[in-house]
Amino acid sequence: MRHASQALTRLDPLDTGDSPSLSDLERQARHCYDQSLSSRVSNEHTVQYRGQARDLALRMLELAPDHAAALNLLGRIALDEGFYDSAETLLEQALAHNGRDAGCCFSLGHVKLALRDYDAAIRLFTRALELAPGETRAASSLVYTFARQGKMTQAFSGYRKLFRVHPDDPHIRSQLFDVARHIQADTYQPELEADVVGWLKLDDVDHDGLARLAASLLKHKYHLDDPDAVIDLQDLVRDELLQLALSRLYFTNAELESFLVMVRKQLLLHSLAGQFSDTALLRLAAAFCMQAAHNEYVYAIDEDEQSLVIALRDLLHSTLQSRPQPQPADLLSALLMYGMYEPMAELPASERLLEIATNRWPSYARPVITHCLAGPHAELREAARIERLTPIQDEVSLKVQAQYEESPYPRWLHLGYNTPTNYGRALEAELEGYRAPQFFNMGTIKVLVAGAGTGRHALRIAKYFRNVEVTALDLSARSLAYAKRMAQRHHLRNLRFLQGDILELDHLQERFHVIECSGVLHHMDEPEAGLTQLLPKLEDKGVMKIGLYSEAARHRVVAARQWIEECGYGTSRADIRHFRANLMAGRLGSQVDGLLESPDFYSTSGCRDLLFHVQEHRFTPNQLSQMLQTHQLDFLGFALPTDVRRAYTEANLGKLTDLSAWDQFEQQHRDTFAGMYQFFVQRH
Repeated sequence: MRHASQALTRLDPLDTGDSPSLSDLERQARHCYDQSLSSRVSNEHTVQYRGQARDLALRMLELAPDHAAALNLLGRIALDEGFYDSAETLLEQALAHNGRDAGCCFSLGHVKLALRDYDAAIRLFTRALELAPGETRAASSLVYTFARQGKMTQAFSGYRKLFRVHPDDPHIRSQLFDVARHIQADTYQPELEADVVGWLKLDDVDHDGLARLAASLLKHKYHLDDPDAVIDLQDLVRDELLQLALSRLYFTNAELESFLVMVRKQLLLHSLAGQFSDTALLRLAAAFCMQAAHNEYVYAIDEDEQSLVIALRDLLHSTLQSRPQPQPADLLSALLMYGMYEPMAELPASERLLEIATNRWPSYARPVITHCLAGPHAELREAARIERLTPIQDEVSLKVQAQYEESPYPRWLHLGYNTPTNYGRALEAELEGYRAPQFFNMGTIKVLVAGAGTGRHALRIAKYFRNVEVTALDLSARSLAYAKRMAQRHHLRNLRFLQGDILELDHLQERFHVIECSGVLHHMDEPEAGLTQLLPKLEDKGVMKIGLYSEAARHRVVAARQWIEECGYGTSRADIRHFRANLMAGRLGSQVDGLLESPDFYSTSGCRDLLFHVQEHRFTPNQLSQMLQTHQLDFLGFALPTDVRRAYTEANLGKLTDLSAWDQFEQQHRDTFAGMYQFFVQRH
């Protein structure tokens, strides 16, 4: 940080003895502004660099009134600080004097984007591209605006073209995959398949967004909607898309799952019949092992398969017991067949498999050994080392802890990418009319993620918000171990992991600028007791993000939970498999069919969390209002997808912060908050 201070001193325009030229002032102003955007500088230095850039731009205007570069810079600074009206005025002034300035068009486009005037933003980004055809940022911003408008097909096409020109741009990659979540192929398209295969081969990206698209391509490629379609296993073992998708994606499609369950059985039977002599079948089995780990072995197993899986388990156990130094050749085939159905890390004596050096396994099996075997064992060791902050003694807390120790949730594969930003500015962009407290611009921002689970959100905060220190708290040491392992993989050091109970937070002698508690309070015996414990840990004017279940949106879940209770299902993996099979076969009635649309339905921990949780409370917007009044909290607004925000605005029911209006809206649109209410509050 000393170097940043020295740079600020050197560039202080008031300390110079000479009268700098306009070009010198512009060069220094641009340098200061660029430094203010760097993720490597502190919040204080960001403010200082921005202030210096502003001073320099004002001096430029003294020398040349209406200078486009100076007005553009002042407009960008106002935009960064959330003063959209000022930014708009400055940039319109610049364009009034020089309508052919591509940079000013680009900047004003972002102001219009922030104001959600998407049509104006599109016109300005298009104009910027006409004036400067090679400007990638304008092209990317134009396509991003299409996505914000909900024009996902147009946005996908645009990002696909941009990726071909800029395949290494992390922002374009991230936005492409994010938009792809909304895209399904209408037919089998070989060119699109080739693109998806290429994207799946990329490292350090969030492939999850490709799952829906890949599933639709496979559906059309193999005519899954045709009951008379003939599928040759030899075609499948040569299918690069299938193998990559199985290895890297988590599928959430019932039709594809039924297909994969059928293929898995054929793969097992053909491999046994051929005495495991076909390496191509083993490669496909390795991909199925990875998919099984991703969904936590949730696929149904019929009686024939079950008897074979038990025989494979016994064979592996006896081999491990009888061989002083087991070799890959002794184990590989049976291990891959077994791993398609059950966790190989839970095999008796499975730790002996780790005695075999990874490089001694065939190359196609190494990811399986690392992910499905070594990873879970490392997780258990790491769980024993997680720092314990509080005792866990509440009866419900102990039950919830046991559930998540058995099934850490959610299992995630990729962290994704975002442009690093200031937490306060992100809040202002999300919440209409909100001005963030000044502390977001000063010093380190302390964030508590209460109920961090397996840590994806905590890690994203640590990586993509500037100058934050994150404390991740959870009941489950196993979940935190998963999070810690992923933090090490992503080289993140601004996190700490604590096992503890929110109900015992007196043990935590700290206060935080931000507390995020999503999907946690509604699993407590008394949700407001948890909120009461969290509030003393929040700084004055601090912000809390809360996630709670919606009564209206959980109607299918309530019906399913009644079925589960009536049928006597437990929470074991086997019971979850049986329940899912009955639901997918249509045996539980149409009122629960909508559960097939929930991504949580397609993994063991997700399904357990969705339908088998030991404790659940649900709320209405009016109940939220009452709770917030009781605790003297201001409702700042929901985190909303663009389509929901648009629908609410068009309904003309009231302000976005009017919970009684949201209550009316939700009565008409029951599935609006199918995930959860995600909302922000602030202390009076």
